[in-house]
Amino acid sequence: MGLDEFLNQLPEDDDASINYASLPELSKLTGPEAEEFGQLWLEWTDERVLDIVDRMVALCDEQPDVEFEAIYKQGMQHTSSDVRLSALKGLEESSDRALVKPLTDMLTTDPSVEVRAAAAVPLAYLSAMAQSGKLGVKDEVILTRVLYAVLENEREVQTVKLKALEAVSVFGGERLIPFIESAFALPDVSSRQSSIFAMGRTSDPRWVSYVLPDLEHDDASIRYEAAMAIGELGDEEHLHALDVSLDDADLTVQLAAISAVERIGGDVAKSQLEQLLVSSEPRVVELVQQALQAMKDEEDLDEVVTQEMARSMFGAGDTL
Repeated sequence: MGLDEFLNQLPEDDDASINYASLPELSKLTGPEAEEFGQLWLEWTDERVLDIVDRMVALCDEQPDVEFEAIYKQGMQHTSSDVRLSALKGLEESSDRALVKPLTDMLTTDPSVEVRAAAAVPLAYLSAMAQSGKLGVKDEVILTRVLYAVLENEREVQTVKLKALEAVSVFGGERLIPFIESAFALPDVSSRQSSIFAMGRTSDPRWVSYVLPDLEHDDASIRYEAAMAIGELGDEEHLHALDVSLDDADLTVQLAAISAVERIGGDVAKSQLEQLLVSSEPRVVELVQQALQAMKDEEDLDEVVTQEMARSMFGAGDTL
């Protein structure tokens, strides 16, 4: 079973179709096994390698119990930029701190603009871990140093800078402000999206006044980001501003608004969500039901767990 099982079923002809039923056999390969697999790639066409990695990424979305991180790490070193992109897609939510160095190297040195931008996405996830104390101080220092270096690099393209902005924004602070304001002032949609996304990740209420008007922006993608950001920045006084988003013609904006209302919480939020239970859109009803249940579970927990119990379970520093 494992790598040998998959290789035995692999046709020698690169153009022949592959039976991917045995793909789960490659789940959770050891480092040496993944390196062996990466060496075999050298004999295959880029198209075959890309197809395999793409299918791994798709399979992980369908079956959360499979895991191909060791193989994705090999893909980061592939000569094909398309393979590197696909491998990075698979690592977007990796918590492996060993990736900080290779990902920051890709962000700053990869010859492909698309790959450099894509490398910032898993770095955003690792930055959030570092900010919450789940990585070492050294990791946070490296992340902030490299990400700000990208933002300050006049020769770097805007696409990569925007992704670096999104990644570093979780650390907040005064140093970040001019970069967010600069991106927000640019006329293109992608800059506006990234700046609003960054505002939300800071959790700094100073940005609420920037975001609120964009709940009614002409572009649905910006309305989506604005709704999501209000969920991170706003409080109960901003709930009624989300009414327009809850009734948005674009479904993705509606769903974002439901998530935002849930995160803010409270009786007004509960009332807003209950009114959506009569929606004709199944996905809206489903998400509302999940949100209401989550809010109820949180209320029940608040009633059961006293401060003394919280200190006992989590320590004085983590009572909340």
